[in-house]
Amino acid sequence: MAQIKQQRKISIEDSDDMKRKQLHTARQLENSFRINSSTKSVSYFEDLSNDIIYEIFEYFDFDYIYKTFSNLNQRFVNLIINSNLPININISSISKSTFQRYYTDIIIPNRHRIKSLRITNSFAVDIILSPQDNISKLTRLETLIFTNISSSYFHNFQYLINLPKLSSLTIVYKGYNKIDQAEIYHQIFQLPVLKYFNVLLGVHSTPIVSSLSFATNKYSSIVHLVIKSKIELDKLYIILSYVPQIRRLSISMLLEPKKRQNITFPITLNNLIYIYLELQSFGFHDFELLAKDLFYNLQVLRLYTSKQITYLDANRWQNLILSHIPNLTIFDLQYMYFADYEDNMISSYENLIKNFTTSFWTERQWFFSTQHSLGFDAEDLLFFSVKPYKRTTFVLGGAIEEKLNFDSVHHIQICNDASTINKCRNYFPNTTKLSFIHYSAPTGNFIDNSLPYIISLEQLTEIVVEDVSISFMELVKLLSVAVNLHRLEFDSISIDEINPVTIQQDVIFQLVSKTNVVKDLTLVNDNCSLEKAELLFALCPRLHNFELYDGCIPFIISLMKLILSKTNNNNRHLSSLCFFIKKTDETEENLKMAIKHDELLDDYMVGCIDKKLYIWW
Repeated sequence: MAQIKQQRKISIEDSDDMKRKQLHTARQLENSFRINSSTKSVSYFEDLSNDIIYEIFEYFDFDYIYKTFSNLNQRFVNLIINSNLPININISSISKSTFQRYYTDIIIPNRHRIKSLRITNSFAVDIILSPQDNISKLTRLETLIFTNISSSYFHNFQYLINLPKLSSLTIVYKGYNKIDQAEIYHQIFQLPVLKYFNVLLGVHSTPIVSSLSFATNKYSSIVHLVIKSKIELDKLYIILSYVPQIRRLSISMLLEPKKRQNITFPITLNNLIYIYLELQSFGFHDFELLAKDLFYNLQVLRLYTSKQITYLDANRWQNLILSHIPNLTIFDLQYMYFADYEDNMISSYENLIKNFTTSFWTERQWFFSTQHSLGFDAEDLLFFSVKPYKRTTFVLGGAIEEKLNFDSVHHIQICNDASTINKCRNYFPNTTKLSFIHYSAPTGNFIDNSLPYIISLEQLTEIVVEDVSISFMELVKLLSVAVNLHRLEFDSISIDEINPVTIQQDVIFQLVSKTNVVKDLTLVNDNCSLEKAELLFALCPRLHNFELYDGCIPFIISLMKLILSKTNNNNRHLSSLCFFIKKTDETEENLKMAIKHDELLDDYMVGCIDKKLYIWW
């Protein structure tokens, strides 16, 4: 239980700039499409100026623009094809054949126009970016995002230095292979104009292994650094020595160094004004030393921590802020207390919390609230800052002391049973992602009677259920009310005592099957049967990607035959499968031979990437 609770976390994401741009464009569109009250004339989209149309195009990837507007008239064809307008490319849910046409007809002729490139398909990464000739043609590329990269591609990072305008880079590697993180950082720090770097390097618990030494004469231009991998304090100091101009720093899991020693930072980061930290087993004494080294010019501090009771010492905080963080304007603290760590401590915690109401805190408009009965124990609690701070993720598991404004929250993590959540008096109007964690699961009564009063179900695009199985009928219920879901991830799905033929005749099942828009489905720890897979395909016939745990060759071949059957119309959109496997090379070769023997596919790619087998057709 303790190990599970240590994994709880709350993350912060910034989207204010994008929202302002969208609002600006929305207002322009509103003005452009105005109706003149005297003449009753209407302005049509075709009547907009080229400049406004180009600004609208900036919010869509090029494939969507081409499909939507190229058939309107010759003017739009010229605007799209013959202009020098920068374009955005997003390669996500796409079949191999469609990608090949898109690559040949769109990407290759327009490499010099690509401003933003987002790739979630590992095969597509190799095709688009592996040839050095391709990279050298991306002369206008400013933003590059890899969200599902293979460890085998890391050796190609050396060629990114040839991108003269690359200012934003995001790398998300969720594999299990150990990689040379030091070499990756070394290559990234050489990029000439990079300003933003967001990185996750593996899901292993092993912290960063760094052979880097402190920077002496070569520095990076990075001003905003986001590290989502575990990292020890001494390694963080080494990395920070390469980014002297840094302004914003976010660390998802900062650890104490393995070797206890006095560590000091050799330079002053004069521009560092924003820090977000999630701490694990990180003593407050070490935090004070960190603050003395880095925080003097800090204006915003967002901190999530747990267990260490000294983080609730208001007087100690006051002394630290006055002495070493004098410019602090936003203090956003989230502290998780778990009753099973220490017995009979709840009264001590409550007494400490009262000290955060003195004039020092109120004069700075720093206010706090408490959420009780969070998690497994009735005495668990979350002590957190409230208004005016903008938090995008919130853990909901108990009763919040007061009714608060949660407009900024886009992701809710529910970690308790429905009876406790029923007491929630707060509404989260802009939530798009919902997670059920730590043995909580959505049930019919909760979906009908509680959930609509907490969130707007129509706005949900993603649901994740961890650590517990969800019944198939509860899944049907979720899809019947959350009609815009695009991604589902479950630990497992139970179909016990369900007759597949009978359930597919159910009125609600048929309605959900006709209307749901789910494209991505992941079963994290489920030995999926063909019967279950067929039922899921019937429920979600617009599925593009399916990822599951079972990776034995007989099952994979049987599943492929089911998917590619000419009489099966439920899988016409499916083009990608992923299996977690143990023996990678042997499985890949056996699968290729089986596909060839049974003539299942002609044009496809198979690859074992970091203990996962991918099939793309």
